[in-house]
Amino acid sequence: MKRTTLAVAAALSFLPAVAHAEDSEQGPFYIQGSVGVSYWDFPHIDLFAGLATSYSWTGFWPALELGYHFSGRHDGFVLGVRQAFIATASNVLGGHAGGTSMVRLGYDLAFKVGTFEINVDPYAMVGIGYIFDGLHAGIAATGGLDVKLFFTKGVYAFARPAELGIQCFEDSGICAFNYAAALGAGIALGK
Repeated sequence: MKRTTLAVAAALSFLPAVAHAEDSEQGPFYIQGSVGVSYWDFPHIDLFAGLATSYSWTGFWPALELGYHFSGRHDGFVLGVRQAFIATASNVLGGHAGGTSMVRLGYDLAFKVGTFEINVDPYAMVGIGYIFDGLHAGIAATGGLDVKLFFTKGVYAFARPAELGIQCFEDSGICAFNYAAALGAGIALGK
């Protein structure tokens, strides 16, 4: 445990040096939209039979997000908000639909590759998630990574290869596990 703590502390001590080695040339404000796929798994233990069961659903995942980088550039600490929805393909036939409203905290790293800027953006999110059929809601928390490629001043495309999370529903006490991936585009403003 002591070695792990020292290794993490050493890695974190280099983070500011790496992050500021190349300052972003993009503005601190951003707005981005994405489309993707979200997979939910709802494990459940039947108290009477003692059996573990689960059900899952996968759906279309559109999201809109906006935020601000405190460095005054498109790198460093970031605070944002995201509104996302999820709907299964069989929604009209009794499928599921829901959404999340979350706050994003992250630390974005900027790298120059020729005339392009590439940002690697790890983040954590916390907020509320809800399912529209029966109005189930609860605390949601996720973590993930965005990789942005700036084409011109302020305009970028990004990939979100993985976002993992958990949501615990207040009314049922069931926690669902979530995996999501998305592609999107955005604009950085303010510089």
